[in-house]
Amino acid sequence: MLKATRRILQASLLAATVLWGAGAAAQGYPERTVRLVIPYAPGGPTDVLGRALAEQLGRELKQSVVAENRPGGGGVIAMSEVARATPDGYTLLLGDINLSVSPALHKSLPFDPSISFTHIGMAANAPMLVLVPANSPITDMKDLVRRAKEAPGTIAYAHGGVGSPTHLGPEVFQSRYQLKLISVPYKSSGESLTAVAAGHAQVVFTGLSAAKGLLDGGKVRALAVAGRQRSPVLPQVPTMAEAGVPLPELDVGSWWGLLGPANLPPAIVTRLHAALQGALSSPELSQRLAMLNFTRATGGPDEMREWVATETRVWGDVLRNAGIRPE
Repeated sequence: MLKATRRILQASLLAATVLWGAGAAAQGYPERTVRLVIPYAPGGPTDVLGRALAEQLGRELKQSVVAENRPGGGGVIAMSEVARATPDGYTLLLGDINLSVSPALHKSLPFDPSISFTHIGMAANAPMLVLVPANSPITDMKDLVRRAKEAPGTIAYAHGGVGSPTHLGPEVFQSRYQLKLISVPYKSSGESLTAVAAGHAQVVFTGLSAAKGLLDGGKVRALAVAGRQRSPVLPQVPTMAEAGVPLPELDVGSWWGLLGPANLPPAIVTRLHAALQGALSSPELSQRLAMLNFTRATGGPDEMREWVATETRVWGDVLRNAGIRPE
């Protein structure tokens, strides 16, 4: 009886010590530089958002937040790195749709998307644009579909890697309209956009944040916005539905959220969520995101967890229906 009592007391003391240690660590957090891992190469929408967010998070946390690009594997390399990291709040992930599509694209992953991360909060979403070279003979979305049907396998779409939004958009598009497009992968979304501007590919699905410079410079032309509403930044560009080629699978567009490794202490999650909300509410970041066609997304840890789970189910069905199988 005494031995059992002693074991219970020892276990209780250990638990209290662990909780005290976690609480003490969270109380002083952050005491050093925080890394924000971006799962793509520089130049794409995620990189643009991540660097802007890191700067403002640093101000909220009163500590440096450094954005680090870890491209490769359709985001798997970056997600794996964060999943393996110590859950102390110093390694974070700017996650996107790849969190939801990875299970449908890979037979095995070095992490479990449903349990390997701590959800901190949603950050932003943005519709995709369908872009062609400025001198392209393609006049609008119906013309793109017509040309693709008349000459299967002659229109190439550029993208930033399998599983990226720039890959999923045209894959869903060609599946819905029974087209045969050529997939041309590049190392990043930024490179795929540059390739289209140079005429090396005929079309790209991407975000305004990465494309704005080329649009303003007259290097590319927008055929449509893949969303429910026109963009206030490009009010003259029709939605895909208005252009006569609806694509409801992309109505939500791209989305992003902040995550950490599993078992991140609740006090640190609370601190980071508050910093995220403060960053997104700041006039500087709000104005910058609006100019790049990002919309602030709302939702704390629970809402984000539910959102990612729902998107995983939805995209699993979409990719299976599109004939895309895990490899």
